[in-house]
Amino acid sequence: MAELTPVPDRESAEAEITRRRREHPQASHVVYAFITGSARSEVSGMSDDGEPRGTAGRPVMEILKGSGLTNTLITVVRYYGGTNLGTGGLVRAYGDAARRVIAGAERRPFRILREYTLEVPYDLHRPVRTILEEFRVEIRGERFTEQVEMVIACDEDYRESLEGALRNVSRGTLRVCFT
Repeated sequence: MAELTPVPDRESAEAEITRRRREHPQASHVVYAFITGSARSEVSGMSDDGEPRGTAGRPVMEILKGSGLTNTLITVVRYYGGTNLGTGGLVRAYGDAARRVIAGAERRPFRILREYTLEVPYDLHRPVRTILEEFRVEIRGERFTEQVEMVIACDEDYRESLEGALRNVSRGTLRVCFT
């Protein structure tokens, strides 16, 4: 049984592996491979979980790397049924499980989000929200005090365009802080 799970970092991958082991306490093996981060700061890990060395985690990792996916964990749960597969059989079985779960997965583009805090005058709150929606910006929080303090996460690729649009709507009065 193979499962593909999106994970943002090593800690999340480890938590998912623990969850999977708890779901299958009688399993003979819970093999995994994960890759998180970007090409500049990739973090990865794998485990054969008691299978002969290199016969389980490595084939899953090779398939995962070949897929080009990142921020992804693949776990494969195996219950021993009494038939020895041999090292070649294990490599094929784990590799095939990883291939099948990847083939059935929905792909979403990897985005580097940067968090900002905006200090927005009340009269600009609605126009600013409209711009944020147009740019598909994640609004992570809003606090209404003397002004509206908005915590947002923006795709790094659209940052300059977003800042320009916000400057235009506010005529330069909007305050943007990097967090």
